[in-house]
Amino acid sequence: MTSMYCAFDRWEDATGAALRIFDPFAYRPALYERMVPVSLSECPALAERWPVMWRRDGLGDPELVVLRGLRADAEMPDARTQNRASLPLLVQAYPFRFRDPAQGDEIGLERAAPMRERDSGSYILDDQGNLLPGAELKVRALEAWAEDLETRTLLTEVVFRNALVERVVLPEGVAERFDLPDFFSVTPAPDDALIFSAIPREHWLLVARFLVAQRLSLYTMARLIALAGEPA
Repeated sequence: MTSMYCAFDRWEDATGAALRIFDPFAYRPALYERMVPVSLSECPALAERWPVMWRRDGLGDPELVVLRGLRADAEMPDARTQNRASLPLLVQAYPFRFRDPAQGDEIGLERAAPMRERDSGSYILDDQGNLLPGAELKVRALEAWAEDLETRTLLTEVVFRNALVERVVLPEGVAERFDLPDFFSVTPAPDDALIFSAIPREHWLLVARFLVAQRLSLYTMARLIALAGEPA
């Protein structure tokens, strides 16, 4: 489970408590969460700025994430110059979340207070029980993250089972200094037949775009290292 999440509140409990929600930058993950699980569809846009790679989660299973910065306890580089739409979908959706992020199941809210209230916030539902605009944006982001979950899981299984991934090599000392896990990426010239024979045809374009974006995203690692004050 990503470190963004700790305590899950059921939808009925959260919406019945007159809870106010705020824009993503009012919450800690937008500024401080360095590794965020991502969907395949958002990777081409994210890859322009950050590396997209797999890491092992707490159970040892590969999890596709974007690495937004190297320092665990520091504000992410350039965090305050971004707009909401440039954030990973799970950060856009925060504090809305799935009970089990790996499964994309029951929707609820993380029990989290904003670091600072940039505005007066908004309730989740109106008097008729309909989603208010701010809440609707967050729910849509959460649902968009889950749309390709099955394909993402299938692709992950295929590339790891068939040894089509390689460990991402970082400059000496970087992983140790910043307490980074091992990261993995699809090899530069994977066996396409092994990948696409396991993926339904309607998702081939999505997977192909992801594979290109992930390879290109690795070049942004040098930028993160430079922003952390390390020689690339």
